[in-house]
Amino acid sequence: MLYKEGTEEDIITYFPEGINLALQQHEFDVAGRWSIELYQVYERMPGQRQKALELMQRAVDFSKNVESSVLRGSIFLKLAAAHYNLGDFDTAIEGYSQAIEEFEVQDSIYVADALFFRGQAKDYIGDFINSLTDYQQAALYYELLGDDEFTAHVENSMGILFSKYELYEEAEKIRLSLLDKYQNLGFDREWAVVMLNRASSYKKLGHEEKNRELLLETFDFIEKENLEDPELEISVNLALAIHYATTGNQEKYRFHYDKAENLREEKIGSGSFLDLTFLRAVYLGEKNFSNPQNAIKSLNEYKSLASQLDKFSDQMDALKFEADLMNDLGRHKEAFEALTKLTEKKDSLMAVNKAASFAFYQTLYETEKKERELLNKEVEIKNITASNQRRLAWIIGGFLTVLVLLSILYLYRGLQSAKKARAMQEQFSRDLLVYQEEERKRISKDLHDGLGQSLLLIKNKVAMSADPSAAGLLNSAIEELRGISRSLHPFQLEELGLTKAIQNTLDHLDEETDIFVSSELDDVDHLLSKEEQLHIYRILQEVFNNILKHAEASAVRVLLLLENSNISLSIEDNGIGFDFSEKYQDFGSLGLKTLKERTAGLKGTMKVDSEKGKGTKFSFYFYK
Repeated sequence: MLYKEGTEEDIITYFPEGINLALQQHEFDVAGRWSIELYQVYERMPGQRQKALELMQRAVDFSKNVESSVLRGSIFLKLAAAHYNLGDFDTAIEGYSQAIEEFEVQDSIYVADALFFRGQAKDYIGDFINSLTDYQQAALYYELLGDDEFTAHVENSMGILFSKYELYEEAEKIRLSLLDKYQNLGFDREWAVVMLNRASSYKKLGHEEKNRELLLETFDFIEKENLEDPELEISVNLALAIHYATTGNQEKYRFHYDKAENLREEKIGSGSFLDLTFLRAVYLGEKNFSNPQNAIKSLNEYKSLASQLDKFSDQMDALKFEADLMNDLGRHKEAFEALTKLTEKKDSLMAVNKAASFAFYQTLYETEKKERELLNKEVEIKNITASNQRRLAWIIGGFLTVLVLLSILYLYRGLQSAKKARAMQEQFSRDLLVYQEEERKRISKDLHDGLGQSLLLIKNKVAMSADPSAAGLLNSAIEELRGISRSLHPFQLEELGLTKAIQNTLDHLDEETDIFVSSELDDVDHLLSKEEQLHIYRILQEVFNNILKHAEASAVRVLLLLENSNISLSIEDNGIGFDFSEKYQDFGSLGLKTLKERTAGLKGTMKVDSEKGKGTKFSFYFYK
């Protein structure tokens, strides 16, 4: 009765006991539903977010006994939301991912929610590519489900993402469209959020007057419509306080900051994602309206919290504030150090994505196109071979009754024809592989000589403008481009030889992933031609591609051994394994067929030992 009709006071008073009784009677689904209901009440109460988190952590402990997939997934969804609301975005991402695992096919609307929320959490920690991917998947789910409201919400988040990475024109187009949609739907809060985000973008562009105009329009709208959303009200008042601190209006700064502080005390308490914005406003007020010496403490707190929450944009702003403040205080060495760190941070993550992403996706497109062509040719060859074999069988059967000797003659010719067809097929496959390598080399050269040279010219022009930040960004873009070019065509193989090239690849994999890599490599370069070295290197690349995409392995062991002038290559992982015959018969498994073709081209043998849940071992033997 209380679950259906009780007040919030009733729920807070009786639900903890009710959850305990449900667990004692092994009514796990009931305990899960009541936990979610109580969580939602805690979330609406000031200062109760830690209690809400503890409640859902307890629910997770018994969630494996919950029968409903919707309820199991929702428990993890609420746990992730509790971490998100406390600013622990990395743990929130883990919770949303687990929720997606718990939901089943019929729960697609909840999967869409989890993808959307996970994309927001990844956005907060600066994971641009994965955030964008989650948003795109969530939008597709909502679109297929006919949910226009949440499709619009995802578009709003896409606008925020574009703005963060300085694609302001695209962000503004999305937001102007959203304002019309939200106004027609009567979604006042969402309309105000889009306006707040627009104001933030104009502030980043340095348009303080437009920023103020949009913020005041939003502030007046909230007051007029009497919107009950403390976090939105606080956000708008803090944005206005920061604007007036920046432009030097102390009276209006104090009015809006005090209003935001009062709302925090009355409605939400401390310990939310807004704490960082409060510290930003405090610092700017102290720096501009009191002794700058007093601002050092609040700046250090702002830096510390930005680092703790892994908020990349706030970390950069903190360094910029530090450089300005130290310069005002005459501490020029510290100002220079902060400015240097700021430049390094910009170089590490920001606009370099534009040139690098273009080259990367172009490369993926070209590679997939060539693989599709290769697959079509293989299917065509198989069809021709099958047709020839049927014709040959008919001829042999017809003449078998006339003359055994003539039948044997035809059989012999047929066998010779089949051998020739197989030889032609193998040669064609090898030619296709060579063609693919030539295409990769061409694309690599085009990227290096075309886009790479253009970037170098731009870098030289930027260098003449004495802008070290922009020059640093271009250096990073050039390095990214060179990395893509090297991955398309392994020039290190030509320079270092096969053994050292493999060692470099394994070292890079060990550094860039969580996989533990061990190896034992003999020097085999003197036994192999350049073309043979390239084939073996591509075999190792293809196996590692399969491990990274599908194996879910935590450790890999690689052996390249020289045994009586013969070469053996063994690659073993501790991943989830697979059924080799099933994968090989599937035409979609182009990678395994490519491995077999490359091995045959080297007159070697390939062996695959794999069992689901027990890892995989690829063994290759090449006889000299």
